[in-house]
Amino acid sequence: MNQVSSKTLQLIGTGEGVKKEELSGLIYRSLGVQVKLNKRLTKDYLKDHITEQQMFYHPLWVGKLLVIADRKPFPPRKKPNMVFIDAVSGYRGLFPSVPPLKGAEASAAQTVGAEITKQEAEEKYIIDIQEKQINRSYVLKKPRYELRELFLTYLPLWKIRVDSSYLTKEFVINGNTGESEEFMSKLWKSREWRL
Repeated sequence: MNQVSSKTLQLIGTGEGVKKEELSGLIYRSLGVQVKLNKRLTKDYLKDHITEQQMFYHPLWVGKLLVIADRKPFPPRKKPNMVFIDAVSGYRGLFPSVPPLKGAEASAAQTVGAEITKQEAEEKYIIDIQEKQINRSYVLKKPRYELRELFLTYLPLWKIRVDSSYLTKEFVINGNTGESEEFMSKLWKSREWRL
């Protein structure tokens, strides 16, 4: 008997996300208007033609930054920020709010390996976020930064394959929100965000 190794992951989200039964409706919602004009393509039709549906966990580096803006003679203004870096494509940005994190068990087969190391994330990508995204909001003197924490988290995603005479496509759906992650999945294949 083969034993599949499992590990504890730090997941983004509360863990109550999208269920298998909801996938066909979410796929239908993510289809464009042109495709929806075909009256044969319904949620039930999509449900009947799903050939593969698999939950997997995609790696993201998450950093806690403290932005320190000096304002002499006043005390410096300190503002916390959370940044993310897709550990495969290098896509990066700021979280609009602090995401909930939860520990969960997952098999090694369900996790995608990180291609960007912690050192690369810290030395290249965090600095790029500081220079190109945070510094834009400071007109004169640019702030200082303190990286408080940098850790690897995983985003739960669904990979669904629909194979029919009207539609043959692979969909990637966010396991927390149910939104399409087509943009993010295209970036995995390209290297345009890598430094």
